[in-house]
Order: sequence, then structure tokens, then C-alpha cells
Amino acid sequence: MGDPEKRVERLRLLARLNRLISSSLDYDEALTAIAKAACEIMAVPSVSVWVADEDAGTVTVRAFSDDRLGSGFDPKPIAFGEMGVGWVALHRRPLHVPDIDAPDSPIGQREWFRARGLRSAYAVPILFQDQMLGVLSLTRATPFVFDDDDRELLDGLVAQAAVAIRNARLFAGSETRRRTAEALADLLRLLSQTLEVETVAQRIAEDVRDLLHVGAASVYHLEPETEDLVVIASSVAPDSGFDWVLVLPRGYGTCGIAVQQKAPITSPDVLAEPRIAYSVGAREQLERTDYRAMLAVPLLVQNRPIGAIAVADRAGRDFSETAVQLLQTFADQAAVALEHARLYDEAEHRRRQAEDAEERLRGLFERVPVGIYRTTPEGRILDANRALVTMLGYPDRATLLAMNAADLYARVEDRERWRSTIERDGVIRDMDVELRRHDGSVISARESARAVCTSGGRVLHYEGTLEDVTERKRAEIAQRQAEALRSVTHLANAAAHEINNPLLVITGNLELMARRLGPDDPNSEAIQRTLDACHRISEMVQHMGRITRLEVRDEWPGLSAILDLKKSAGDGEG
Repeated sequence: MGDPEKRVERLRLLARLNRLISSSLDYDEALTAIAKAACEIMAVPSVSVWVADEDAGTVTVRAFSDDRLGSGFDPKPIAFGEMGVGWVALHRRPLHVPDIDAPDSPIGQREWFRARGLRSAYAVPILFQDQMLGVLSLTRATPFVFDDDDRELLDGLVAQAAVAIRNARLFAGSETRRRTAEALADLLRLLSQTLEVETVAQRIAEDVRDLLHVGAASVYHLEPETEDLVVIASSVAPDSGFDWVLVLPRGYGTCGIAVQQKAPITSPDVLAEPRIAYSVGAREQLERTDYRAMLAVPLLVQNRPIGAIAVADRAGRDFSETAVQLLQTFADQAAVALEHARLYDEAEHRRRQAEDAEERLRGLFERVPVGIYRTTPEGRILDANRALVTMLGYPDRATLLAMNAADLYARVEDRERWRSTIERDGVIRDMDVELRRHDGSVISARESARAVCTSGGRVLHYEGTLEDVTERKRAEIAQRQAEALRSVTHLANAAAHEINNPLLVITGNLELMARRLGPDDPNSEAIQRTLDACHRISEMVQHMGRITRLEVRDEWPGLSAILDLKKSAGDGEG
């Protein structure tokens, strides 16, 4: 599950199941609660909890998520190393069996699984520090595929199961201890009501101080980068005058040693213990107070330190084994609660980041001045921004989304060229197309697009941009026409100048000859016709000098159109 919303919901579910598991003090009830919790949070039909007996080297099924599914299952103990759960108990590693009926499958009682439609199994060890407590077995019809979030949630559930089983074992024998465990369970239910790290840590500090009747308590967080321990919450008696050292470098103080050794550390006077090191400033701080008797226990999740809990009282107090055991028990539950809160905080942070990123992208999507779209390979429009809706003249986004992308192209050949290019290359860059607007008018557009595919190459959708270039196209045509007009004008002016000079000479000589010959001369008529032709040429030369636009005549089929000088010179249709 990669979606931040789903992850937050599952973490909330884990918190609720946390309370359910922690609230059960009866051993078998705790095991059943664990099975049902795993069934719900991992979304599988069947979960069983197997309890380990390390002395006998066996595991025995003790609880099912659904008693009806569990009926008919042979509950005989299985030796470490035998069958699937025995292998997990021996090797202390998860085991995935994709197909229970496979020849190499280590799963027993296969008929029982087949009868219930369960074909795949996934089993994980339930460990408390180095102690094998049992095995959690999940079964369903299809093979298991876990992502990082699934594994992290399953680890959190197994860690909670380990604590619940250990607590149930620890306090099962004594009514006094049972009442203590009951009070602890009530406390843990309160802790599970909030998912904020600081709030959870503060509640831990306050309740530990009250539970052990000490003057001060604190919760330290282990910084992964530096391995320093940093106080994230503390509770101090008002009249104590005591302040916790806010930052403990790696290995310093009772908490530093407890984290390094992964075990409780106690001292009636920390300043009298050579093994407990403090910085000069921290030692001076402790010398000014009587609160120098300390007990520190590590916060462990899957045997991984995440911090420590420390309590302090007046120098000379010797913390009993019961106090140590009780604080360690509390720390085990607190570690799960804090880790859960941390995961929730991280999930919330990622969710907010994802929402912010989506909002920014949506804002960019809507504000960008070019049309943006996403379509299926069949042409269904999945999304379009406001600019595209406006460009194509549709009244709203919904009306445009109801169209098929192919119907937006004014020319069928444009769509076919688009499809063949993107299917061949997976991308289109600056393709010129003509689009039909909602009112039927046609605009010119420039389109770029890409295919979004799965890792296997299957096209999920196309996404692309459309830019209205109609005005740009018109401007380009006008520019080309202006350039052509300038070229023709320059040529015409040059030609007119070259024609006009010899024409004047010819016309002058002809007029002189006509006057000398007289009207009765047989050559007079020919000379007059020649003069008329010269006058006609003179008019053409004048038109050539006054060209302001390009007008052509297409009078003879099969031949290129010719320039109409009169129209081009603005002299009408003459």
C-alpha cells in the first residue's frame, strides 16, 4: 500500500488493535486477540498463533482468528525444524510458501487448507529480544506480495504480539501482579488514544513516575544519525529542583549504557559509578541535586534500540528487581507505542507532502496558458485543464470530457498521423494539427504528447499539450505575403525603369516619323498602331510602379496564374 491515506488508516487500525491486544490479561484471550488483529490489519482470511516451548523444542497452535475456520485442525505439537512453522521457529526467519500443494512445500495437513480455499502461507517468528515466543501464520488463496509499508506494519504487529504474550506470561501467576498488569493495560490504552510522538512520550514519563513512585522520569529518543540520546519528554516532582541532561552522547549516562547493552542499568548513585560517564557540564548539573539514584531501560523494537526510559530518585535508593522488571515491561509496550506514533507521524508527513505536491501540480495544471490533457488509448478524455476548455470553446470541463479525442480533430489525416507517430515513437513533438471548436470553427494548434506505460510496456494513457497557433499562422502568412509583395514591387520598379527609357526613345522617333510622312502615306497606319502599342506599354509601366497588393488572373486552364497589374495597382477591374 503506497497511498498515504491508506497507510494512515492502517496505522489508525493498528492503534485500535494495539488497545485490543494490550487490554487482554488472559493468556488465551491475548493470543486470540493477536490472531484477529493480524487477520484484520493484513486483510487475510485466516491467521493462527503458535506458541513455542523452547525447553521441549516444539510449537503448538493455540489460537485462530476464526474458530469456525480452525475447526478440524490437528493441534498436536510440531518440533522445531519440522513443517513450515517448525522451520520458522528453528531459523527465526519469515517463511513464504506461495503454493501449499507444491512438491517442495513444507506445509502439513494440506487437505485441511485445501478444504478452506487456502493455497498460500506466510509465517513470521514472534521474538522478544532473543526469546522465541511463537509463530504468527497467515494464510490465503493467493501468494503474498508485501511492500515496505506492509512489512513495517506486520513488524509492528508482531512486536506488539511479542509484548502481549510476554506480559500475559509474566503476570499470569500472581493476583497481585495481575492487578499491576491490569493497571498497566489501562495505562497503555490511554497511550494508544493518541498518535502524536510528543504526547505519547509525555504520558509515558508521567505514568512511569507515578507507577514507580520516583521524583523524576524521562523518555529519550535515539537519533539515528549521531546515536545521541535526546530528551523528548520528562516529568519531575515540583519540589525536586532536578533537571534531566537534555542530550547524552553515545554511551554516556545510564541511558547510554542501557541502549548499548540492550539491558536495564541501575545505580543508587550514578556519580559514584566509574562505569557511568558524563560530560563535565552534566556531572556538575548532577552534583547540585540529590536525585542521583537512577534506573534506565532501553526502548527496543524488534531488538532495535529507539531510545530509553529513565527514572531518578534520591541517592541511595536501590531499585528492586520487581521495579526493574516492571519498568522493562512498561518500556516494551512504550517502545511499540512510540514506534507506532513515529510511523504515524511519518505517514502523516508523507500524506501532507503528497497533498501539497498534488495541489501545486493541480495549480500549475490549471494556470499554465496552454491546453493540457490526458486520454486513454481509445480516445476517452480523462482530464483537461481550463486553458484547453477555453481554447476549444466548450462551456465547461464536463462537456469536453464527454467528447472523444478523435472528434476534436478537423482533419482525419491529422489524427491518423498523431496515432501512428505516438504508437511508433511513444512521443510527439510540435506536430501541427487543425482542431474543431465547440461552435464548429477550426483553429490551428501545435501538439506535443507522450505515452505513459507500465514497466511491461502497456500504455496506460497519453498526456500532452495543445497550443493555439491560429494567430501565429495568420501572422506568418501575412509576413510571407508582405515579403512576396516587396519582392514583386522591387522587381516591377526596376523593370519599369529599364523599360521606360528605351520606350520613350521609340515613341519619340515614331511620332517624328508620323509627322514627316503625312496621313496619306501607306506606312502611317502601321506607325500609328505601333504608337498605340507603345502607349499601352507605357500604361503597364505606370501600373508596375504603383503595385500595392498581389492580384492574379487564372484564365487559362493548365497554366500558372499570372499577375493582374491593374488590380495589383489598385485600378479596379479595367
